[in-house]
Amino acid sequence: MAAIAGAVAGAVIGPETSTIFGLGIGGLATIGAPFGAVAGVLVGIAARDLLTQGTPRPERAEHRASWATTAAAAFLIGGAVLSAALWDVARREAVEMDGILVMVLLPPTAILIVSLTALAVGVLRRRATARWAAVVMSVCACAAFFSQLLAELSLLVRGPGWAAHTQTPEWRVSVLQAVFFVAIPIVVTALLLSPAARRDFK
Repeated sequence: MAAIAGAVAGAVIGPETSTIFGLGIGGLATIGAPFGAVAGVLVGIAARDLLTQGTPRPERAEHRASWATTAAAAFLIGGAVLSAALWDVARREAVEMDGILVMVLLPPTAILIVSLTALAVGVLRRRATARWAAVVMSVCACAAFFSQLLAELSLLVRGPGWAAHTQTPEWRVSVLQAVFFVAIPIVVTALLLSPAARRDFK
């Protein structure tokens, strides 16, 4: 699971890194995926202690989840809703051949929505595996979205007339959107590693 999350993040980071340094996209997505898989495994190993903290599967937690655990589950559900909304927006804006691409993205988007929902339920039930998976996925997602943010900023700095371009609403929306996507996994990770959540899973 950690390798899959890392591979997806690496496939995103590869082209974004190409944009930042002006290397040309060729092959960087396929190169980034295996490196991302290795990085994801390392993150998973670093977070392996989380697998020893949680409610065993046949049992139920004896107390209600704290605000931190509940908020983390709410953010995971919010991520599922946001994924569905973004896919629907892409579907509405797609024309001709792009429509085929959007339909191809439907299965992975559906898998993502189901996975986020399952993780939210597992976190509320204080399952150790759900907490571990949510932390690993959030760290990998944060790395991918942060590379996207850097790519957005590097295009402006290296492009001609960047000072005037920074005043356009489109630039502000794209940068704010990238910042928003970076902030969500950071918040989820911080909540799941907070003292309140730690007490829940112990």
